[in-house]
Amino acid sequence: MLFVIPVWRGWVPSQPECFVGNDPRVVPYLGGCIMLLSILLTIKFIWFTNLINVEYNRIPIIIISTLISMFILALIYRKDDKAKNHKALTFYIIISTIMLVDAIYYSHYNSLPNILVIKQLSQLTVVKDSIGVLFKLRSVVLVLDIPFVIYYMKKHQYRPIINPRLRGATPTIVGILLFIIIMSLNTKGELSSVKAQEVYTYHAADIVETILGNKESIEVEYLTQNDIKELKTRARLKEGKLTGLGKDKDIIVLQVEALQNFVINLKYNGQEITPNLNRLINDKSSVYYNNYFQLLGKGNTADAEFVSQNSLYPSMIEPTYIEYQDNTFYGLPWLLRDNGYTAWAFHGYKKEFWNRDKAYENQGFQRFISEEDYEFEEILGFGIRDEDFFDQTIEYLKQLDNANENPYYAFIITLSSHTPFKMPEEYNVLNIKEEHQDNMIGDYLQSIHYADKEIGRFIDNLKREGLYQDTVIALYGDHFAISTTYDEAALMKDIIGVEYDFDYMKNIPLVIHIPGEDIKETISTLGSQLDFYPTIANVMGCDNTKGLVFGRDITNYYRKNIIAPQTYMLKGSFIDEDILFEISRDGIFENSRAINRHTREKLDVEQFRQISEQMIKEIDKSNYILKTDYFKTK
Repeated sequence: MLFVIPVWRGWVPSQPECFVGNDPRVVPYLGGCIMLLSILLTIKFIWFTNLINVEYNRIPIIIISTLISMFILALIYRKDDKAKNHKALTFYIIISTIMLVDAIYYSHYNSLPNILVIKQLSQLTVVKDSIGVLFKLRSVVLVLDIPFVIYYMKKHQYRPIINPRLRGATPTIVGILLFIIIMSLNTKGELSSVKAQEVYTYHAADIVETILGNKESIEVEYLTQNDIKELKTRARLKEGKLTGLGKDKDIIVLQVEALQNFVINLKYNGQEITPNLNRLINDKSSVYYNNYFQLLGKGNTADAEFVSQNSLYPSMIEPTYIEYQDNTFYGLPWLLRDNGYTAWAFHGYKKEFWNRDKAYENQGFQRFISEEDYEFEEILGFGIRDEDFFDQTIEYLKQLDNANENPYYAFIITLSSHTPFKMPEEYNVLNIKEEHQDNMIGDYLQSIHYADKEIGRFIDNLKREGLYQDTVIALYGDHFAISTTYDEAALMKDIIGVEYDFDYMKNIPLVIHIPGEDIKETISTLGSQLDFYPTIANVMGCDNTKGLVFGRDITNYYRKNIIAPQTYMLKGSFIDEDILFEISRDGIFENSRAINRHTREKLDVEQFRQISEQMIKEIDKSNYILKTDYFKTK
């Protein structure tokens, strides 16, 4: 059906659409430019829907993509124009490249990109090695034919066909057919599913929404008094376990790059992957939260910081540090400063990366120690190696400790275990199984083993320098290392014992260590980075009377908690103690997926509709706070 129009008998010209150079010999019409490009694009659309895991309405999506392509090509070739081939070729290259970018983005984020990702390209250039990992042959094949098509199109020069009326009617015919199919899908209620996954309609809608400013529309137009009361109640200090044990002590928070929970206490090939973290967790002065999850937006590591410091959901338009850099906040740094603390942040990369140099000030940090403040020769992974970073950070901590009589808050972000986890050979000390060699799993285990070693040495140095005993140490991972979309995900079953799903991918460890206290416990209450702020505020004995928090003190929370991811899983998804619920990417609730986290059996999704809608409203309340700069007027 798709190619009936070009081969309609009455339409075949007596003179071909394309000639070979100046050779007057007839080229078969099926070798014509429109047909060639339409066929190639159709093949790519079939492959593309496979790459982005389209499960529903796949055939209609391919048909619509093909017809839109034919419509555009027919418009290009509608009139006599020597530049027709050039225009058609440009179109072909553009749409092929868009599919490549979409496929690569999907392979990491499990969703299609929006136009605002373009604004982040300056950030992406600094992590080019990480991006390079995502360039798999199965995606790159979308553009591999372009040199050959260019050669063909240059060799076959355009010549006008005999029947211009039929040529001029082609866009109309294709357009009518396209309209009929779209209306049919709309009648069946399946058009929204197609629009969410079909390359042309998805990006067209994205551009329109961006221009109109409706990219992150929210239903919540204001916070009710009950909303405000509830969020303030969550923020207030309540007596319970760990309450005030860190009062007036220094506090060091370590955000560890790509630290997933599955490596904790893991025996791999007879080796401990994280012996130092294991020792810290098993110390009598530590509490370990093993059911703790990342909660990110568009800024990954930067959003892990934002959510942890502020207990607000991140933006899904741009990284929150960029979109809301000028907002007024009342997060952990401000709370601690109101309690007499000095707050510094430490990160061994460029200060402008993810806009930290501007955002940190409004986050409440008084000084930002960045790449320009460190001396180093060797770059390991993303930037300064953890060994040099920690050694020099100790010196800054000594300065901070001696600056005044105030206790300090040091927020420290590591780098060396950043994707793609490629370490120089001398750092690869683990004996990796053959099936994990030369892939991301083996590389990650080597990388996080090195990070663990340096964390252990850092804590030892704190002790040596007299900076340990009166210091609370909190440590958590910023986000996953191995995505469910990676090829390597299939190998994870050998390590964790079950199919690797989002509840394993997003699971990161949280450890709170208070030297001298007998508090050893593993807490399995479900939590996320949203809960970090109120949990730490409890430990530090700080009563939060000014802020609104969406998280809870999970040390003392005994009711059912729910986390609501918006990246990798779409808005409306949730994870609770028992359930993993993933909203369908096509936007149709009935196509969603739910499993029992314990038995891994599939469940009927309809029973989770109310919870899904509840979590969407919760996120919208947080978005309202960000959009209105709520704290500025309070």
